[in-house]
Amino acid sequence: MPHEVELKFDLEPGGAAALRRAPALAAAKPARGSLETLYFDTRDGALRRAGFSLRVRRVGEIFVQTVKRKPVASAGLFARQEWEDEVAGFAFDPAASSAAPLKRLLARAKGKLRPVVRTLFRRTSWLIERNGSRIEVVLDEGKVASGAAQAPLCELELELIEGKPKALFALAAEIGEAASLRLGVLTKAERGFALADGRLGRPAKAEPIRLKPPLGEAEAFQAVASSCLRHFRLNEIALRRTRDADALHQARVALRRLRSALSLFRTTVSGRGYQEIRGELRWLTGLFGAARNLDVLLSRYAESKALRAERERTYKRLIEGLDSHRARALMLSLSLWIELGAWRFRPRAARDLSGLADRRLGQLWRKVRRHGAGLAELDADAQHRLRLDIKKLRYAAEFLGGLYSKRPLSGRRDRFVAALKLLQERLGTLNDLRIGAALAAELSPELPVEDGKAARLATKAAERAYRNAAAAAGYWEG
Repeated sequence: MPHEVELKFDLEPGGAAALRRAPALAAAKPARGSLETLYFDTRDGALRRAGFSLRVRRVGEIFVQTVKRKPVASAGLFARQEWEDEVAGFAFDPAASSAAPLKRLLARAKGKLRPVVRTLFRRTSWLIERNGSRIEVVLDEGKVASGAAQAPLCELELELIEGKPKALFALAAEIGEAASLRLGVLTKAERGFALADGRLGRPAKAEPIRLKPPLGEAEAFQAVASSCLRHFRLNEIALRRTRDADALHQARVALRRLRSALSLFRTTVSGRGYQEIRGELRWLTGLFGAARNLDVLLSRYAESKALRAERERTYKRLIEGLDSHRARALMLSLSLWIELGAWRFRPRAARDLSGLADRRLGQLWRKVRRHGAGLAELDADAQHRLRLDIKKLRYAAEFLGGLYSKRPLSGRRDRFVAALKLLQERLGTLNDLRIGAALAAELSPELPVEDGKAARLATKAAERAYRNAAAAAGYWEG
């Protein structure tokens, strides 16, 4: 089966000029052209839901029909099955398609295919040879449109023609020294369909992760980590454009989920690079704390001019941190480590996931159970530590949930996750109330102080949620 392996990046406005000055590209002769593409789907999005994209692209006088399929949502590194066939014009030709999986899907799909997205862009490409590897570097500048809606398009792709994927990252790091590259998470098709649905540039929740046994530990970690990385980048894009509080919250959640994945799979991925990645992610997560606290406080005191002014200053510092070379380099090195880290080639990586899943869920639950029953009696610091333990357990249960869909006690899984979510939220409310009171006193002493009723209600709700979690726990045993 033919495969495409490429790295994708978004460029900031004006970034294309800096990109062309990168030494690796300035020394090579570019090829240039213009391309127009139509993307097709059914009215109910059957292709998208199945992980397919179908396009017809005009290159000069030639029309090429391309089908791509990727099994999981990606961040940066795209490894996709691909089928290409020449066709007569700007329309899908089922007789010409060599993509057997698409034919089977269309036979079951309801509704007819229709063009949904159009892209028009100028393409500049370079062929770079490094240490036995051949890499095509492609810069696309133009727009994506769906109906009357359109958005600018400026992205860079590095596609491996021959050689090892590690060469992609090395060349990307070199080019990144000349131009500000941000890890790409949207294909052109995804960008266009998000535009068509009104979702482009908006806050996004985490996409479901469905791990199905039998599955190795390495494959599972890569699927989970890539999903978290994609979740973060989608919300970072929205945050940078809109300064939206929901986008900030979701970006922060994505980083916490990723850090929880590192903890969950630590026996699989520990070793060279592990501690450095953990430390850098801790630094990046820390950038969001002050802004999140102000957003929570402003949800109660929206009229405070002092709080709004402080929010502007805090968001400015956050965006500067996200714009830093350190943050951009972290995204690239993290993507490299997820795909090609030394951990990936150890015998442990091939072990069946079920053993790790049962063991880690049991360990995490015992840690929560140690203090959960008496949570109302814990001091603020102990409650905070309990909340962090609950968060790790909840994310682990969500990541691994698909492994238990056919076990005898699988019905308790969803009740367990729902109870943990509520428990985490209520303990989060208590934490927000404490931090908010201290921050309000510091920034705006005239603001009213909470009377304690909200804290009492949150505590009672947390106790009920813990009892529900305890009743549903243990579904992973046996």
